[in-house]
Amino acid sequence: MKQTIIQIILVLLLLSTAALSAEDLSINTTNFKTAEIKGIVFKWEIVDENINIILSAPTNGWIAVGFNPSRMMKDADILIGYVKNGEVFMEDHFGSGNTKHRADTDLGGTEDITIISGSEEEDKTTIEFSIPLHSWDSNDRRLEKGEEYKVIFAYGKKDNFTSYHKLRTSLMITL
Repeated sequence: MKQTIIQIILVLLLLSTAALSAEDLSINTTNFKTAEIKGIVFKWEIVDENINIILSAPTNGWIAVGFNPSRMMKDADILIGYVKNGEVFMEDHFGSGNTKHRADTDLGGTEDITIISGSEEEDKTTIEFSIPLHSWDSNDRRLEKGEEYKVIFAYGKKDNFTSYHKLRTSLMITL
């Protein structure tokens, strides 16, 4: 009897550990804040030193979000991605001019994105990813919980990082 109780306890402990491990692999959206503009949905949650993001837009092409530009796209920390054949492709870019951006790695910076998942359905692309609030990369903007930032959004029709946007817009958001 005593051995059976110990076995049951061990099985329950193993199951609870497995459940926690599976839960850690996806974003729990319960505590996310949400902003919507022109068909773009931006969800975010700050966890420890990272911001988890779910970005979706009405396109089968690329989608992008940028933080804290000084003017138009200039100086923004831009995260751009697309889904092709079920695979997510993302790059960390820097707004190198009012209407230009380049990959951080081309400018001596680092790729500071953790891709979680992505999907493409009919006319909607969704990408879930995480970035550090402060990456120490000079091409990334430092973000702080509770602060207000201009956030820029755009999407295009093609699966690449260079084609022109179909729509662009912006919002002021408090993280």
